[in-house]
Amino acid sequence: MRRLGVAVLAGWALVALGADLLASDLPLAVRVKGATFVLPALARPAALSGQTQGTLAERAEWMMPTPVPFGPLQTVATIDPRRQGAPPWAPDARHWLGTDEIGRDVLARLIHGARVTLLVALGVVLLSTLLGVLLGALAAMRGGVVDLCVSRLVEVASTFPTVFFLMVIVAALRAPSLVAVVVVLAATRWTEAARLTRVEVQRLDGLDFVVAARALGASELRVLFVHLLPNALPPVIVSATFAVGSAVLLESALSFLGLSVAPPAPTWGELLVQAHRTLVHPGAWWLAVFPGLAIASVVLATQAVGRGLQRRFDGRR
Repeated sequence: MRRLGVAVLAGWALVALGADLLASDLPLAVRVKGATFVLPALARPAALSGQTQGTLAERAEWMMPTPVPFGPLQTVATIDPRRQGAPPWAPDARHWLGTDEIGRDVLARLIHGARVTLLVALGVVLLSTLLGVLLGALAAMRGGVVDLCVSRLVEVASTFPTVFFLMVIVAALRAPSLVAVVVVLAATRWTEAARLTRVEVQRLDGLDFVVAARALGASELRVLFVHLLPNALPPVIVSATFAVGSAVLLESALSFLGLSVAPPAPTWGELLVQAHRTLVHPGAWWLAVFPGLAIASVVLATQAVGRGLQRRFDGRR
């Protein structure tokens, strides 16, 4: 299961990194009127402004399309109203996962949504873990008043509501940005890493190899970063792995409340919000099923990887 989880996470990471090459309104390469454009989906040349793969196919000398020839914000219903809310089994079969209520391709939005959702999740986990490890190690090494202050800060941060933080940010910025969402979520989710690091550093601090390092004249910074932290990180890494799935779920929940990255940027949570709005029309199940499956696959994959790492680290210990 751990290998399957790694494969699923690696697959979604590749999808997120190559979103513009997988789903775009511009092709991978095209030659128009003697001019060749390579990767216009990334470069966005001015000469192709306002063009799509559909319009270029009629006038290009040759063209290499993307696997999904639609962009996440491209509304194809303006070209053909029949594609508005089209199911996955639409007659033309151009929209593999169907379209939404205004004619945007669901698969294209799912692919580009992976980039934003995974970026938020990984950004939150990395920033919160780094902050927690530094504060936990500082509390364990210094002790006394520093340990007391960090412990009280952990207690306050653990009880402070994330939604309230984001409501303040939304009120200040009117539209929450990607950076604001990551920073606010990380500021409320670093406590677990701090607790684990503090306990592990305190446990290791009195062991023989640490005492020997100090006796040989190693500085406190060297003892911390060379001897203590590398041996204290395994439980923190396991916790961070589980936290990735939790962050994906949290981003989806905040999108439902309108507190995540502002539309029209596609995220998996925003796709579910859109599905909730349109499910009042019977039969539009694909708008909720496919984003839900994407979220479930990432959460289950992180759980499998986390359990595998936990068993491996516990065996070594």
